[in-house]
Amino acid sequence: VSWLLWTASHSLWSIAVTAVPIVGGAATKLFRAYANAYDWTVGESPDGLRLDHGLLETAHETVPPGRVQSVRLVEPLLWRAFGWVRVELHVAGSQNSVLVPVAPYAAGRALVARVLPGTGVPEPVRPPARARWRLAWWWRGQGLAVDGHLFVARQGVLRRTTSLVPHAKVQSVHFTQGPWERALGLASLAVDHGANGTVRARARAADEARTVFHAQAARSRTSRKASPPAQWPRERP
Repeated sequence: VSWLLWTASHSLWSIAVTAVPIVGGAATKLFRAYANAYDWTVGESPDGLRLDHGLLETAHETVPPGRVQSVRLVEPLLWRAFGWVRVELHVAGSQNSVLVPVAPYAAGRALVARVLPGTGVPEPVRPPARARWRLAWWWRGQGLAVDGHLFVARQGVLRRTTSLVPHAKVQSVHFTQGPWERALGLASLAVDHGANGTVRARARAADEARTVFHAQAARSRTSRKASPPAQWPRERP
């Protein structure tokens, strides 16, 4: 923008008048994010996990048990060098989507184990190498893992996001295969959960995708019947 203004007017004043609101808006946005995340703490209460945070105004929120539909681990490229992660939630009936804005990866995994009792974070497996003809070099950021508790999908190279959906929270599952994927022997999967969200696993081997698709309904049905009471498990002293 500055270059275009200079080319058109050759006036430093025009550039300054335009740049000040842009810089000011960016600084305001950064300060609001910092103020909101300041002194962020996660604790336990009888009603669930309690979140307290804020610089200018302290906010108190509670994540109720049994309402978490999915958990997401977000790792931007620069954060991965420091081992940091952001933990986000999809909670039915809640507007809050952040469990902790930034934490060491080990602490983030420990929080996942508290939010989704009895689970871990299985390592997603990449699609087959032929997926590069469908997703170029972005195929390296894709991944899928399914265990007895979770459907896990990873995507993103520069901003890696790992989404975890308990089988008991899966509302529906979709198998899709366009002409190009069909020619490559690939297919994609998607699961919908109860917070109006969708988690996708793209460019999987077609046989693998079909197996997961047909098994997911049974996993979800069995998991819903076996779901524990809607309360956080207490840590032993």
